[in-house]
Amino acid sequence: MVGLKANNSLSGKTLWERRELLRSQANVRFVDPEQFCALAVSCRKITRADESAAGLKGLFSEDDGLTYYVEEETLDKYRDGADVPDTSLELV
Repeated sequence: MVGLKANNSLSGKTLWERRELLRSQANVRFVDPEQFCALAVSCRKITRADESAAGLKGLFSEDDGLTYYVEEETLDKYRDGADVPDTSLELV
């Protein structure tokens, strides 16, 4: 698994440094919560690939060999509806 290789070099680093190390890998993509949820329910061959040491939820796609990450706090806000724009108050 992709995240496993990065785990060895994650110890002793800050949360930000851990995330930046993962961002620098060619086979890693950071996505927004909406994209992450769409991947989770897609027809792709998906395996969970969380990186708890970096505060990330992850999905590994066997179809394209990429690991998709979303920051846990961003995903939590999205689930709670705090990250969703309120269109009911839009003026036309």
